[in-house]
Amino acid sequence: MGKYEDLSNKFRKFFQLPTSLVAIKISDRELDGQRPKQPSLFCEFVRKAAHEGEPSTISEKDLQNFAARVILGFTEPKYVDIYPRIKPATTKSVLVSPLEKMKQDPDVVIAITDPARMMEILQVLHRATRKRLEASMTGEASAVAGEATVIPYMERKPNLTLLCGGARTIAGYQESELAMGIPYDAFVKLSEMLVEPTLVTALCGCIMDDIPRHLKEAFIQLGFDKSTDHFYGEFVDKVFRVYIDKDERGFTKMTAHYPLKFKSEQEATKAIDRAKELLAGAGGEATIIPRENWLDLILTFQFGEGLEKIALDRAKFDTTIKEILIGFANVVDKIVS
Repeated sequence: MGKYEDLSNKFRKFFQLPTSLVAIKISDRELDGQRPKQPSLFCEFVRKAAHEGEPSTISEKDLQNFAARVILGFTEPKYVDIYPRIKPATTKSVLVSPLEKMKQDPDVVIAITDPARMMEILQVLHRATRKRLEASMTGEASAVAGEATVIPYMERKPNLTLLCGGARTIAGYQESELAMGIPYDAFVKLSEMLVEPTLVTALCGCIMDDIPRHLKEAFIQLGFDKSTDHFYGEFVDKVFRVYIDKDERGFTKMTAHYPLKFKSEQEATKAIDRAKELLAGAGGEATIIPRENWLDLILTFQFGEGLEKIALDRAKFDTTIKEILIGFANVVDKIVS
């Protein structure tokens, strides 16, 4: 796994982002790469990179909107100056790519997500930079080009945008989405702050994009929903999170997690020994992580033939997963009884 894929996975798992981060590279020379099949809006290229994993190397003629050409520095304004824009206008190419597919440092990284996740990104960004975010936006045309790309690029500071009408009505951005552009050096500094706690380290799973479709469908038909890197579902009145990981043999590891809450931290501490004893007989590798008045109970199971092969026999798959989780639920009941 390369540097940029590592950065992308770490960031997406930490903030539970379902779509790719978008890397932007602005160049005063012609860049090699996949050219768009037809001209489009810059915000559409960015959205395709985020949602479809589609990189594009854009030249001036690939942009439908003249304002975006000026903003991105392909050409100088004809009559009056505008803000923001790249000065001087020496741009020849702009690479728009999912971060994980980059082969060189980008200039800007764009995160597209909902307000709740953006709040969490902003909180960590503040801890990383020790600076308040003072967003510059108008909600008018070419917001992704100007506010999410050029302001971070020219002013070397992150910027938040509520997008614009064109992004939402033409390019397909949802009502719940907004975007933040972060200079790459600030993004790296932010990522360094994402020191995963013991719990997150223990719960390691593949991103949904990497899991075979039939394996995902098998979990969904069992009643699970999908998140970025795990499934979650209810068994015996308890909601479990399930993480799937792979090695050179296939998808051979499944980790189930249940957070058990107590009335006090003292009660949780007293329950650790009993939890260890009971989990030891549950058939998997047990991990218990105390967290204030909680115990995070974790069981990891190995499957030599690979879950993707077991899932081809749906009855066998259903029986295997149900036995594990119902057994886990019974252990939880015994811990608190």
